[in-house]
Amino acid sequence: MRLAFDTPNPSEIRPRDIMDYGTFRRRFRKNTAESELHLAERFHAAKILFERGNEHVYVEVPLKAEGRRAEPPTMITADVCGVNTGDLTVVFCETSAPSDELLEKLRVIEEATNARALILYPFSASPRRFPAAKTEYKKLDVARVPWLDERIDDTFREVMEMVELLANQTRVRMLTPLLERGFRKRDYRRVINPKLLYENLANLLQSGIIDKDEDESYRLTRLGSELLGEYLAFLERVRRAIERETNETRR
Repeated sequence: MRLAFDTPNPSEIRPRDIMDYGTFRRRFRKNTAESELHLAERFHAAKILFERGNEHVYVEVPLKAEGRRAEPPTMITADVCGVNTGDLTVVFCETSAPSDELLEKLRVIEEATNARALILYPFSASPRRFPAAKTEYKKLDVARVPWLDERIDDTFREVMEMVELLANQTRVRMLTPLLERGFRKRDYRRVINPKLLYENLANLLQSGIIDKDEDESYRLTRLGSELLGEYLAFLERVRRAIERETNETRR
């Protein structure tokens, strides 16, 4: 038995649609009754599917089971569906504990030769039946949406610590040159007050954003490169949003 699309024109999510949540929301929130939590899970699911190498990703995909001995024909609607060389990853975005209806869908996917399932849910849902389902269904992955964690206070604390580290003009001036090459202390002394330099170098080293190479130069770590890139992109999006609002207010 195989799963196949039951529509000739599924709504496709492009990589550019997941560059930021606002873009995704504007394009794919068709129903105002849809909860923001469910939409946020779809956004996160699409990012996961692209990161896993899916060639195409679709939203709200009706699927039919072909070759299954069942009457009436089995139909499934995936919140998000990834396609990679003909194989499907069927994603269900859940905001509460799994229902019998969901478990029946998982049984259908378990039978399909070309599909596997991925379930996303927030920690706050605390679905006790997922571990059992994970054992019973071999083609099931379960992912938790990290920024909807029941330990959200800890999550925000960690994020805010990084934001506070980067929300400093001196530190950003020290970090941005490292996007191109390593910097030694003598390079920094040309543009940074020595007193500020040593204090901020210690903070950046401790955070794991930079490290010191054998040639005595400071370089971004992998974490540092990713965080700085995301932070600068965020600043640019904020700048553009403020600029748009300012221009509209002046009209």
